[in-house]
Order: sequence, then C-alpha cells, then structure tokens
Amino acid sequence: MNAPLHKFETEILGSRPAWQDRASVAYPLLILLAVLLVLPSAFVPPMLHDSFGIDWVWADQFTSELSRGNLYPRWLPLSNDGLGSPVFYYYPPLSFHLSGLFGLIGLSTYASIIAAFAAAFAASGVACWHWLKGRARHPVVGAAFFMAAPYHLFDFTGRGAQAESLAIAFIPLLAIGMRRIAERRGGVIFTAISYAGIIFTHLPLALLTSLFFVAPYALLHRRELVRFAAAVFAGLGLVAIYLVPALALERYHDVNQLYRADYLRTDYWSIYHANLGNAFVITVFLMIAVTISAALRPALSSRDGWARYAIVIALLAAGVVPMLWSLPLLKQVQFPYRVLPLAEFALATALARLAARPALPYLLAGPALLMSAQIVRGFHLEAQDMPFLSAHHPDVFEYLPPRVMRSGSSPRLADLTASRLPPPEVAGMVVEPVFYFPAWSCGVPEPRTQLLMHRPDCTPHLQWTLPERIGAAISAFFALVLFTAAFRPSRRKLFAG
Repeated sequence: MNAPLHKFETEILGSRPAWQDRASVAYPLLILLAVLLVLPSAFVPPMLHDSFGIDWVWADQFTSELSRGNLYPRWLPLSNDGLGSPVFYYYPPLSFHLSGLFGLIGLSTYASIIAAFAAAFAASGVACWHWLKGRARHPVVGAAFFMAAPYHLFDFTGRGAQAESLAIAFIPLLAIGMRRIAERRGGVIFTAISYAGIIFTHLPLALLTSLFFVAPYALLHRRELVRFAAAVFAGLGLVAIYLVPALALERYHDVNQLYRADYLRTDYWSIYHANLGNAFVITVFLMIAVTISAALRPALSSRDGWARYAIVIALLAAGVVPMLWSLPLLKQVQFPYRVLPLAEFALATALARLAARPALPYLLAGPALLMSAQIVRGFHLEAQDMPFLSAHHPDVFEYLPPRVMRSGSSPRLADLTASRLPPPEVAGMVVEPVFYFPAWSCGVPEPRTQLLMHRPDCTPHLQWTLPERIGAAISAFFALVLFTAAFRPSRRKLFAG
C-alpha cells in the first residue's frame, strides 16, 4: 500500500504545490473546515436523535464526575431515573473525557458534545495531513476530503456517534506509526500509543482497524513483524485499565441487548439481504457506491494500492464476502459499515497522491462530496425530548443487569422503574434504589429487581474492583516501560517516533 519513496519524488513531489506542505497554512484551513462542518448545528434545535441522546446522558454525568475529581468515572449515578448504570466499565471513555474538558471550561452539556465533534474533525484532518505531508501532491486536499467524507460526516449528522468520530482521528496516526516501523525509522512507541488511543475511544472500530488495517499492513511489511507485534502488544497493555474490567465483568451486564433487533445484527446489512425499505440502508449503500466510484480511476489507471484497498474495504462493508460478518468477533461489531472510515482514509490518500491535472482529485471526489453536502443538512430527524433526558437520564438496555429485561422486550423507562421505585421491602435487609454491581463495597442483588441489597450494619460505597486494580497495574507497567524505552539512548533508534 506504500509506493517507494523515489517514485513519489519523481512523479509527485516535484510538482506538488508547496503551500500544501506548510503547517501555517494547513492547520488554520483544516480547523476552519472542522468548524464549518459542525456549524449548521447552531441553527437548528438540539440534535438528540439516534446516539445524540445517549451522548447527552453520558456526557452530562461524566463531566459532573470529572468536576468532583473522579478522573475515570465508570458508574453513572443518575442513569435510569437514579438506578445507575455501569456504562464506563464497558465503554471506552476517551471521547467523553474530551467533551468533559469542554464542559469543565463552562460549555453546556450539549455544546460540549458539539465541540467534541468539532475537535474530532479537526484532529482527523490534521493527523491525515501529517500522514500525507511530503508524500503526496495534495496533502491539504486529501486531509480535507477525509474530514468531509460521507461516512465521517454521517457519524455526526445522522448517527451522533461521538466516540467513533474521535476514534477515526487515530487512523492516520496509526498509519504514520506503522509506516515508520516499515521504514525502520522507529515508530513502535508512536504506534503503541495510537493503537491504545483508538481502543480507548471506540472498541468496534479498533477491532476492525486491527483486522483490516494493522494486520494486512504488518503482513505486507513482514520483515518488521516483530516490531509490529511489539507495538500492538504494548498498545493493549496501555489500555488494560479499560480492557481487563470490561472483559472480566462482562457477565454483570446484559450484553445480548446489543443484538436484540434485526438491524442491530451484521447480517441485516448484507447486500444479499438488501433491506432497501430502510432509508438508512440505502444511505449506507450509496456511501459505499460513491467511495468505490471515486477510487476506480486511481485504482485502474495509476494502479494505486490505496485506491484498490479502499475498493476492497467498501466491498467488505457491503457484505460481498459471504459469512464474513458472521465470524466470531466480527459479528459483534453490529454494523459492517463501521469499517468505512478505513475506506475513506485510503481514498483520501489515493486522491492526494494523484499526479495528474490539478482538478482531477476534485472531480473524482465530487460525487462523494455531493453526498456529504446532503448529509450535512440532515438535522430534521426525530429527536428525543431534552427535558425528559435531563429529568430521567434514560440509558441503553445493554448496561442493565442481566435478567432485568425479558427477551425481545423494549420497555419504556417507566416500565423498568415502576417495580423498583420505591425499592421492595425484604425482612432483615436494606434494598437500595440502585442497581447491583460488584463495585459496591457490600451487598448482593435482590433476586426479583436486581437492586442492591445489603445488611443494615454496612454502608455501601463504590470501590475499585479487583479487575480494575489489575488493569491499572498492567497499564502503569507498560507506560513505565515505554517511557523508559523512549529515553534510553541505546533503544531510541529502535523505539522512538
């Protein structure tokens, strides 16, 4: 997927516009574009459709916990009408640290979410520019396309996918680190941190990036396979503080609710099923189509490896490989289209590398950007009610305790709380109006309601579980190892970057 450097020098770099390699030009332009991409949200009612509502519920409580000095909030006490939810024992927290920072400086919860999206757009553009700078004729154009590509923009306007939007920004950083490893210019530490960043932000995209980007890139440059493996292993170690509790405590939440409906399962999105009665499905396949159409010219005429890779990934997203998305792990990502950021990154790279007429990248990107222009207007979708969110903090079903929901049911929040508030009376015990979780210092689940039940002589409080302690120790160890390696002169050449 990388052409030799001398080929860049002879075919591309000699004719590239010098201004596109200047940070003093690229940074302001890309940051301005990020602001413009989110600016329409300022002229419409608050966007609370799809995942925006849960973004608000989580960000509101996460920021509040940060303000109390809790640097890694895991339990959200206001969720589910005060019954609580263990969201961040299972969900990566980094994007909510970002929105939390905006909240701590005085922005409202909703404004902090929009600011987090803007920061994610800007970060993705700047990171992509660094990936392309000195290696492509149109680095600013490529970075701008990556920011405004249809799926990337749809993550904001259509889905409200705050975490996935930020995770996309780590793809170019990961690519930079792996390129340094492949070129024997260090890169292990940089790759490890970037890999840890994407895991700590959005686990499904991290899994897809591992399988469809990191693994093939490492195999393509297999002479450095040991260094690639070291970077991946170190990245996993850095995020053990999140991964170990998420895996060890999985049985304490209702993970099956992630797949309770047909559209939440990967086979629903296969081209062979063609659920074209769903407008969302049509939108996804249109995004796949415009990605492939834009990549065809450089893939065929220039034999560009990145363009070919973009086409392959787009076809995989469409489900053209039978049974692929039914494999273990892959079927757990819910939506195959989550792999599209990899295709858009590859397409941005291919367009930026075009050495032909200056207008060609714009012409090839035209259909995709026209679709983006339609997507950015998509603020008319049905939204939840802000006062209801603020009063009740409804949370998603998958973080309820097991056995709270019956199979196939989709109750309203009032249905969940009706039999639990006030808590039932149990002779000789105290039943608290919060869900049980093993982080409580004492108590057991009340069998009928799954609320926290304890003896009168103890006062439950949240404490670190054993998996959290183990994960934190592992992360601290790997952070120390990487820090030490980065500053040891004898190792700097091997690891740095």
